Amino acid sequence: MKTVVISGYYGYDNIGDEALLASIISALKSELPDLRIVVLSAQPGQTRSRYGVEAVSRLNPISIITALSKADLFISGGGSLLQDVTGPLTIPYYLGIAAVAGLLGKPVMFYAQGIGPVNRPFGRMLVRLIANRVDMITLRDPASADLLREIGVTQPPVEITADPVFGTELDITADPYAALGITPPGKPVAGIFIREWPGPAGWKKAVAGMADSMYDRGWEAMFVPMQYPGDNAPAKEIAGMMKNKPHLIEQGLNFMQAVGLVSSMKIVVGMRLHALIIAAVAGVPMVGLSYDPKVSEFLASIGQPVVEDLASVTSLRLVGEIEEVIANLDNIRQKLLTDKTALRRKALRNSQIAADLLTGKTK
Repeated sequence: MKTVVISGYYGYDNIGDEALLASIISALKSELPDLRIVVLSAQPGQTRSRYGVEAVSRLNPISIITALSKADLFISGGGSLLQDVTGPLTIPYYLGIAAVAGLLGKPVMFYAQGIGPVNRPFGRMLVRLIANRVDMITLRDPASADLLREIGVTQPPVEITADPVFGTELDITADPYAALGITPPGKPVAGIFIREWPGPAGWKKAVAGMADSMYDRGWEAMFVPMQYPGDNAPAKEIAGMMKNKPHLIEQGLNFMQAVGLVSSMKIVVGMRLHALIIAAVAGVPMVGLSYDPKVSEFLASIGQPVVEDLASVTSLRLVGEIEEVIANLDNIRQKLLTDKTALRRKALRNSQIAADLLTGKTK
């Protein structure tokens, strides 16, 4: 029985990262049903019970080294792991584990990662030093490949694939509101997926004005947290600026609950990358609010609108973007559903490559 160890931002109740993990596990099991999977998690017990895999603490060096010593492949990913926006220790943490795996003689794969921003010289040096020694890199967007080349990563094979969530068959048949004990809205819903952002707070007033405009057209606005409870604080602040009372989802969701809610919406307005990815998979038109290059890069890759100037955005600008999408809902939905087939194929390349590494088909 082959064993793979997976490292990422897992066990923190972030729906986007949990969606990644669920998708990676599903894809790997489809390739190798008997595969033993060990996840490095902040909540190993939760990860074990939720996904039916093994898990150890991501902060326990002895547990990590023990798991790596028994592995046939180490996977770092997916997600935005190699970036220094979240702090100076992020890159050393993830690359440190990859380096240990390499020292133990284990094949290392960077799996569907999004790279950057990497602004600190030390971080760029670490990326160049360690990424050049891994066995395979798959990336979710071309900009990540460009950044790796700029940093000086030229040795391992690199393939641009797609986010693993695109490889998942989503069950959108269940009633999402019944599962959450929520009365279904009686009108079309605009789903709003925001997070806190350290820049000027004027964007919150713009989002409030945009959300009120949904009521003016006979729709309703619903704020949904991708990371609970962190995303609820800005949502409540924005709700307090509104003339109308929006729906606030004030509970933590799992991946499939988020999928159900997104699938029931007419449009998604979001800062959270995986809310937008889930919308794309479900064929729900969207407008992105970019707080990070990864949001802009994803929306550009699927030809959907994005507002990039959060520091100066106005409600008039947001409403204009949304009105243009609403005027073309059917065409946009059809395009998203048509494009999904190719994106699914690219997403599944990640697990196919991992399986080849495990079975010795790729050197």
